[in-house]
Amino acid sequence: MYVSILQAMKHLYIIGNGFDIFTGIKSRYSDFQKWLEFHYAFIYEAMTTAYDIKGDWWCNFEMQLGNLNINKYVEKFKPPEMTWEEIQEKIKERKAFEEKYNVPPGLHIESKCAHRLEGLLDVLQYCFEKWVNSIQRSIVDPQYLPLEKNDSYFINFNYTDVIEGMYHIPEERVLHIHGRASKKEHLVFGHNKMMLSRIAKGPDGEKVGEVLDRYNKNPYQYLFKYDDLPGNLENIEYVHIYGFSFSPVDENYIDWIYGNTPKECKWEISWFSEEDKRRIDRFILNHWTLKERCKYVRLDDLKLNSES
Repeated sequence: MYVSILQAMKHLYIIGNGFDIFTGIKSRYSDFQKWLEFHYAFIYEAMTTAYDIKGDWWCNFEMQLGNLNINKYVEKFKPPEMTWEEIQEKIKERKAFEEKYNVPPGLHIESKCAHRLEGLLDVLQYCFEKWVNSIQRSIVDPQYLPLEKNDSYFINFNYTDVIEGMYHIPEERVLHIHGRASKKEHLVFGHNKMMLSRIAKGPDGEKVGEVLDRYNKNPYQYLFKYDDLPGNLENIEYVHIYGFSFSPVDENYIDWIYGNTPKECKWEISWFSEEDKRRIDRFILNHWTLKERCKYVRLDDLKLNSES
């Protein structure tokens, strides 16, 4: 069913957070900052301390997750030096652990710094998912766009049900690549830094880097794994990219779309800020065959007076 539906599709929609914001959902990362500070102040303060947050850090929340100064973090949170007796006791505990779980000696390295960060990010994940569930109920006066509903397929970067619920698009034609909140799925967010564990100093830094590596938003894991998708995009005639900021965190996804859609299909890309436009310009410069078949649009110019 999945294959037969997609093979007939002519319109491919790439839906970013700007689409939900346009619709009326308060889903900016700055909104998450305010929500977190109000509802979970201790987590907000812990993040501020861990990352030395200043200025508009939260506006680029995903990218900033990978910008932790690992060595400074370790220096700040590394426990004080142990006495000789405490070291001997730790050696006994580790030996007992290795014997109990059949772990080869020396392979089990414990880092309190890494455990601290892991716990913080685990709680942040819980808070993020709770926030997403709350914002879906925040629409008061929704705005609509003229989407093609009959022969279209949607790759949705958002966690909400706007496409299914407000536009009545069947679920089988919407791919939530980073999870869907209403289905209680794990929601994916993260940075684009690679192998932070390799550039950190010392065992503590390496373990902290391993924690951060888990929050790498790897396109191979979340989009490229759909083996049938490239073949099923071969009849696409129009690619509509709405509300997508072309952030470096997600640009590789669009690069994959470019490489797996027909070379003659037309592209329509929305932009909101001048920074969005500069990022789109750079993308087109690096994918020069798009120049003659791509147009820029503003969502405000496309909006409908009411749902059609």
